[in-house]
Amino acid sequence: MNKVRIVAVREFLATVKRKSYLIVTFGMPFFVSLYIGIIAGLPTILMSQTEAKQFGLVDEAAVIAPAEIERLARGDSDDLGRAAEKVRAMSGGRLSGYAATLLKEVAEPPRLLTFPGRAEGIEALRTETIERLYVIPPGWKDKGGIEIYQPKSATFSFARMRSRDAVSTLLRRSLIADTVPVDLRPRVERPVLEEASDQFTVDKDGQVAPLNAMDQGARIVIPAIFALLFLMSILISSGYLLQGVAEEKENRVIEIILSSVRPHQLLFGKLLGLGAAGLMQLVIWIAVGTMAVSLLAAAALAVLDFKLFAACLLFFVLGFLMLGSLMTGTGALGTNARESQQLATIWTMVTIMPPAILWMPILNGPNGTIARILGWFPLTAPITMMLRLGTGKVPWWDVLLSIVILCAGVYLAIRLSGGLFRLGLLMYGKRPTLREVIRQLRNA
Repeated sequence: MNKVRIVAVREFLATVKRKSYLIVTFGMPFFVSLYIGIIAGLPTILMSQTEAKQFGLVDEAAVIAPAEIERLARGDSDDLGRAAEKVRAMSGGRLSGYAATLLKEVAEPPRLLTFPGRAEGIEALRTETIERLYVIPPGWKDKGGIEIYQPKSATFSFARMRSRDAVSTLLRRSLIADTVPVDLRPRVERPVLEEASDQFTVDKDGQVAPLNAMDQGARIVIPAIFALLFLMSILISSGYLLQGVAEEKENRVIEIILSSVRPHQLLFGKLLGLGAAGLMQLVIWIAVGTMAVSLLAAAALAVLDFKLFAACLLFFVLGFLMLGSLMTGTGALGTNARESQQLATIWTMVTIMPPAILWMPILNGPNGTIARILGWFPLTAPITMMLRLGTGKVPWWDVLLSIVILCAGVYLAIRLSGGLFRLGLLMYGKRPTLREVIRQLRNA
């Protein structure tokens, strides 16, 4: 372990002192913030220069009540508009830039212009007085369909989407205007009020408690964040690992190093040192992002499930050690850095693709056959178990069994990768044959 520590410290210090490492680590947050600011600012400027959108309406079926059009124009809007108003109220007017412009577009009711006939409406559409024309045909009461006219160059916007919802709202309100009493009309339009409804949870003992939406969301968000960080750390750290191995192999310094250090000691030391450098870079980026949204970070800490956090952290570390060693051992077989990266990518695909494709069945059935097979297979266990733990339905013995299998996988991966590491580092100019690889795996 002393030799492993020496290799790890040397690799860590050599990496963090590089100018390229420092520039990427501390410059990335600045350039990302600048990029986001530019991307968010351009739509705000462009949207501020556009005129208010207007939409046309032709009622050939004579079903829409004029009073309902006036009511809609006063701001008695649909569910999307009410949600936007709620977001605006919660922000306390602190939103600015693109967010404020987009929220304004969503919250404001669409402006509907009525036309006596479709010819007048189409002419207004041609002269760009309106952006879309809705025609309610005479047979609407029997068929229910309407006609929509728009320019060929029309693109998606929230205003167009809300204008169609506004026409549906007008038709619904006009139908009940003469048949439903005024005091019952709000309940017909909105039978269930989310803000006035109560939700509860029932545990296995039958205890009833109010639903904590933030706590429920945190159980899904925490594993999802760990899975994302796991992917990022592997991609970042593997780059440093393979780059360091390729440089020492090309300079033939590795022959001198292997004369005093065993291959698996060198592999494990590089994995710890270069992996720590990649993780530190990731932590710095997360810290900068967390300070930028300190209010959100405080809210996350308030609902943090520390048992779930610790379990996800354990699977994160074990998965990183296993996958990092496999990628380094396999990558050492390549004749150059590009070939090493291609060989190492195989393990990344095997680890990420199954949980990424089957994440919905895993969440819906955390104790099902698919979820348990992926949770017990060492390569897919880290991400799968993070997703399963977020549901809160996995028995303790299942988690313990997965940890034991994953620890065994880490030990086996380090042993086997050490043999491949030695074989790849001592061969120059050609790729090892399959027979040579199998021989080294047997010796390992």
